[in-house]
Amino acid sequence: METWFFGFVQSLTGNPVIDELMIFSAEFLVLLVPLTMVYLWFQDDQDRLDSVYAFTAVLSGLIVSYVVLAQVYQHNSPFQMYDTIASGEPENGFPSQHTTVVLSMVLPLIWQSRKKLAAVFLASGVLTGFSRIYIGEHFLIDILGAGLAALLGFAVMLLTQKYLGEEVNRLVDFGYRVQKKVLSYLPVDI
Repeated sequence: METWFFGFVQSLTGNPVIDELMIFSAEFLVLLVPLTMVYLWFQDDQDRLDSVYAFTAVLSGLIVSYVVLAQVYQHNSPFQMYDTIASGEPENGFPSQHTTVVLSMVLPLIWQSRKKLAAVFLASGVLTGFSRIYIGEHFLIDILGAGLAALLGFAVMLLTQKYLGEEVNRLVDFGYRVQKKVLSYLPVDI
């Protein structure tokens, strides 16, 4: 199934416009995550807290991805074995960190009752994963591993909220006070 799906996706390559769109999606959709977190941080108190919990889920997902899953299962990236759009240094392809980051936003946003934004991130995560296969960076198993890492990152976020919620609230309040103080020195009102 793995090689069949990879072969099927690779058979779609060859259109220069779509290839460039997929390269862009594979490399840059991940930037929606920090942009969304920064946007939420500069909103009200609850949004700021939500931003920190989303960050917790993303960071935890990445740690699970790099420290746990990448040690459990390893294989080459497709571009090391096949002629693909992507190229680069030899590395373990499992799991996809780009996809982990984007998918790690979905469950926190649903948990925070931001269903429309969660749908945007789910679509972006699916597109990121598909495009990573399309350009030859990953196999389907790498994308599924990213989903598992994102799920485990969300679990860590929930545990953080349950057991360290008050400490997180104090940390966010402190960060906001520092931010206000620093921004008060700027000549423009932000």
